[in-house]
Amino acid sequence: MENPVVEVLEIIKERRSIRKYKTKPVENEKINKVLEAARLAPSANNQQPWHFILVTKPEAKESLRAAFKPERQWLMQAPAIICRMRRSKESLEKK
Repeated sequence: MENPVVEVLEIIKERRSIRKYKTKPVENEKINKVLEAARLAPSANNQQPWHFILVTKPEAKESLRAAFKPERQWLMQAPAIICRMRRSKESLEKK
């Protein structure tokens, strides 16, 4: 077995951004695994200053796309979009 650090570095080097999507819905199990990995990501003082929003409805995706440049039409093709929202400094101080 290779060194896990080397394996992760190779995966990172070979990653690519996908801009063409299948219309097939993403299984809940896969979405849950991605969200679980994100939830477990380290953060300073374990504050986890984020919320995740799953976007699947076409009208919500259109609102999201409208916030970006017009050439971001590929957003509309993705069957699911996970948005990471950062919590405000004020809400972090209340924690």
